[in-house]
Amino acid sequence: MLFSAWILSAQKNTTEYIWPLTIDNGISSTFQEFRSNHFHAGIDLRTFKTTGFPVRAVTDGMIEKIIVSRTGIGRAIFLRHRDGNLSIYGHLEKFRDDIEALVAREQKRRSEKYFGSYIPARPIPISRGMVMAFSGESGYGFPHLHLEIRDPENGSLNPLGMIRCPTMDRNAPVLKGILLRSCGDTLLNGDLGEFYFRLIGSGSMYSPVEALTATGPFDLVVHTLDIADSGHAVAPYSLEAYLDGKLYYQVVFDRLVRDDSNQLGMLFDMTYSSTASYFYKLFYQSGFMLEKRQEPFADHFNRLAPGLHEIQIIVCDRQQNQATALIPILKLAEAEETLKNRKIDLNAGKDKILPNADMSVYIHRDDVIIKMRNFCRPAAWIRLKTRQGNHEQVIAAKEYASGIYFRFKPSGQEMRLQLHWILSDGHQPVEEFQKDIHLLVLKSHTTAHCRWGDFVADFAAKSVLEPTVLLLEDAPIETDYPLLAGPVSVGPTHFTFLDTVFFRFKVPAGEVQPEQLGIFKYQPSRNRWNYVATQKVPKAGYLGSRVIQGGIFALLRDIFPPEIHFRKGPKARLETFKKILVRLRDRGKGIDDRTVAVFLNGSKVEGEYDPDWDHVRIEDLRGLLRGKNELRVRASDHAGNHSEKKFHFHLR
Repeated sequence: MLFSAWILSAQKNTTEYIWPLTIDNGISSTFQEFRSNHFHAGIDLRTFKTTGFPVRAVTDGMIEKIIVSRTGIGRAIFLRHRDGNLSIYGHLEKFRDDIEALVAREQKRRSEKYFGSYIPARPIPISRGMVMAFSGESGYGFPHLHLEIRDPENGSLNPLGMIRCPTMDRNAPVLKGILLRSCGDTLLNGDLGEFYFRLIGSGSMYSPVEALTATGPFDLVVHTLDIADSGHAVAPYSLEAYLDGKLYYQVVFDRLVRDDSNQLGMLFDMTYSSTASYFYKLFYQSGFMLEKRQEPFADHFNRLAPGLHEIQIIVCDRQQNQATALIPILKLAEAEETLKNRKIDLNAGKDKILPNADMSVYIHRDDVIIKMRNFCRPAAWIRLKTRQGNHEQVIAAKEYASGIYFRFKPSGQEMRLQLHWILSDGHQPVEEFQKDIHLLVLKSHTTAHCRWGDFVADFAAKSVLEPTVLLLEDAPIETDYPLLAGPVSVGPTHFTFLDTVFFRFKVPAGEVQPEQLGIFKYQPSRNRWNYVATQKVPKAGYLGSRVIQGGIFALLRDIFPPEIHFRKGPKARLETFKKILVRLRDRGKGIDDRTVAVFLNGSKVEGEYDPDWDHVRIEDLRGLLRGKNELRVRASDHAGNHSEKKFHFHLR
């Protein structure tokens, strides 16, 4: 009651917030940045790659919760203020002495170092500017301070809109390029599909390096980032897009709620976005609540008359530094573009034409487009029959600058789609060719289930809000892990599923080491397989994982033990020797930190594994000797693979 009265008594007061650190090394992450499965809900303050800087309360408050966790936010303080807001300080190294004493008592009471949440019996009063803790690198990430501010409704607020940074940021955002995807029959610079065009800048103004043409609607994505006061690449604060001077798209990153994370793939292009490289979708999609205008770009462009038009993109940071891209785009009548550079050579291809055709599949939303590049016969000479269960279609070929294509929407629910081409010489059929592809059609408010060999996918009823086609293929990706099932490619990957999607693989019969098995996802940019959280599923004999987007997945066996390395370095003096760092990393399911054990001259000492640095830090140096010393380290990964190594080093 007293705590509530304390808040209510000051609801009308104007609250002034201060910077939580007395140092200023800039910021490394901004509000609502891209993370692989969520938005960043605060800002990250840099701390010179080290720890131990005083952390101050941004304004008066009461500590209502303390967290001590090995992962995630690490050590953290939750401070409730008179205005009802809550400030959160994460990745702390240690608390001030009286709070540290409370934590020590709780650790002893629970017999657990990382006990999770602790709510004091009475909230601890804190004055504005008072030191509560010291910056660190606990939990995930390198040394930094995470600051988050939540309003009384538990929505996260942009701290940079409430607290003035110590230093002025004069760096404007950078516009690196645009990504265009054809909608329907649209030809972009004479071709159908997905295309990236680089932008070049002069000051804060940008333009494309080549002329752009389009015959119809398309999706527009901008590749951009901001340069913080520290020179670090971060996400911008706002984006606007105009078509012929009319504002049609607007996002501003001031507030988000927990449920907004399912909008991640509506804001960011999931295929290409990563930390410090952001691809924003500048078009509205059904259910996209973070975008203010909610006006379909493709529809606007489709209504424009042929001729020259202009797209303007404005990107701002929180200090209102601005970068602008002016993108001229020539809208062509379809006939102009399809005939451009189209070559017909009736004497080419004396051998079979169809089996040797340069064929590719492009899928966008619920459209399937089969392209044949460098096809040298008239489009009227070839047709495509599709069969999907009992549903059949006949698709006429259309021309584009480099060949022909067929566009259609799947007509049935069967995954297997038979493609049967018939080529004539202008009078009668001379060649036929058949190929199968496998598609899954997702619709809103409809569950879906598919099976592909030993792979199974289950989609909840609201996985998508617009009809969406997925293409399933065997992926010819090599791996040095023993392969048990897959690899399976599920694409396209540029959006997130909005509801529960579960991928499962069947475990081979007679498997005796299930702890070694895991679902892995292939990362093309780094040419490596990454383990994804895997669990047993109710259906016997399967392992599964919840996913938010497609990609290339496989069931692999992790047989690789952790790697342990110790660099001895030059001889040091016993009196000045402060710590030992042992490199410890695992390429598969990850280190099980509960198994890490360190022995110094035969005696077990405390050493903590840090997954961000891939090392064990040993500061318990009891038992060190002048002269020869023995260091023994052992660890296992979550697959049960074990490593143990012994090292010797000398001290003067």
